[in-house]
Amino acid sequence: FIMKQKFTILFDLDGTLVDTAPDLMHAHNHVMKKFGYPTKSLKDLKNSVGKGAGAMIGRSIWSQAKKELTAINEKVKSQMTEEFISYYGKNILNESKLLEGVKDFLNWCKKENISMAVCTNKTEYLAIDLLKKIGIYDYFDYVAGFNTFDYCKPDPRHLTTVIEILDGEKN
Repeated sequence: FIMKQKFTILFDLDGTLVDTAPDLMHAHNHVMKKFGYPTKSLKDLKNSVGKGAGAMIGRSIWSQAKKELTAINEKVKSQMTEEFISYYGKNILNESKLLEGVKDFLNWCKKENISMAVCTNKTEYLAIDLLKKIGIYDYFDYVAGFNTFDYCKPDPRHLTTVIEILDGEKN
């Protein structure tokens, strides 16, 4: 009796499966302009992508606030984050593209009976929407966004909980 181990792979979304940076930059710059802050280039934003909309907006307004020696109130950051998510949600697949080789790898994993899930700091419904619109949603057994649980990456429970849901082993 040989037990064949079932493998599980967890993927990040932004920059791992899909190059979402251009659409995230456009949403970021839309919000910055609307609220009277300077816009940023793709290069400037690269470090903020993947930490969630709130972190991206917070980092941009904080760097400006430090220059002006003023504090940005949480209410404004919250309004800006809501505006970002709203704009981004309507423009989620303008320039974002599946990264090269992703579809081939997902097909291989399916053929090998490997279970797959996405763990992202993108809002769950936006992650699902993007995966559906770009045509790879059906490959995944589970999608966990930053708001799926009471915690998100870098908290390891974001990953370990998904592994448990999929009945995988944490090695």
